[in-house]
Amino acid sequence: MRKIKDPSVKNAKQKKKFPLHPFELVWYILCGLVGIWGLTYIVLGLVEQNLPISTENSELTKANLKIIDKFKLGFLPWGLIILAIAAVAIVVVLLIFSAKVDRDYEKNVRRAQRLAQLEEEELKEEAAEEAMEKEEAIDAQVEPVKEEAPAEEKAEEPAEEQPTEPVEEKKE
Repeated sequence: MRKIKDPSVKNAKQKKKFPLHPFELVWYILCGLVGIWGLTYIVLGLVEQNLPISTENSELTKANLKIIDKFKLGFLPWGLIILAIAAVAIVVVLLIFSAKVDRDYEKNVRRAQRLAQLEEEELKEEAAEEAMEKEEAIDAQVEPVKEEAPAEEKAEEPAEEQPTEPVEEKKE
């Protein structure tokens, strides 16, 4: 009987594989940085609106006014837009790479089912082989056969002689 090795079981000497694909990790880091950028703009917009210092002389207010002149939006709206872009990007990355994880999981489940089926068949074959061996062992225990005619009587009977000359065929 040959044992089947499960390919999903790894040797203890092998290094554990990092669970994330390198591109997936890069996208997570990038989306995280963009999200932090958006949160920074949101915090700056909230601080600029609620700062108890005079709003005309504040450096934060001057920066917000320059951004409003250039882009028609201040810190707070830009922060919300950037944060929304980061959230959408992270959802897309999660959807793409979760499909890969699902495929791998389904592949492993199918492999486990196939291996279970093979093991089941092997057990049936082993049981059949054991049954055959038991039958062979029973058949091997044969009792001796008793002879019907004694050997002396056979010697007394005359044996028929066979012609030794070849018989010629008649030609017609």
